[in-house]
Amino acid sequence: MVEIQEGFDLMKKNFKPEVAKEFKKRVVVQYIIEGANGGTRQVIFENGKMEIVQGEKERAVLKFKYDSAESFVGIITGEVDGIQAYTTAKLRIEGPIALAQKIGEILGAV
Repeated sequence: MVEIQEGFDLMKKNFKPEVAKEFKKRVVVQYIIEGANGGTRQVIFENGKMEIVQGEKERAVLKFKYDSAESFVGIITGEVDGIQAYTTAKLRIEGPIALAQKIGEILGAV
């Protein structure tokens, strides 16, 4: 059984603060993982730092919606191709695509 915490732990490990410093203001990204073992987290970038909080605390400028914990963790680990997941609706993105690409650069994956 896949736990979404695995994906968030990997995000912390792969986080590139030097890239995150390019943000001039606070950026809130919401991750919504549907299905069994799913949940909602927000990843907040500010001053080159990253914080992960449970639930929906602030208004997000970008939302990633995954159809399952398996899709979420698979994309984060690179076992599932993010573009293919997007085109097959395993991943839906609400917000600026350019920002989604930058988040992928900061975390090593979307």
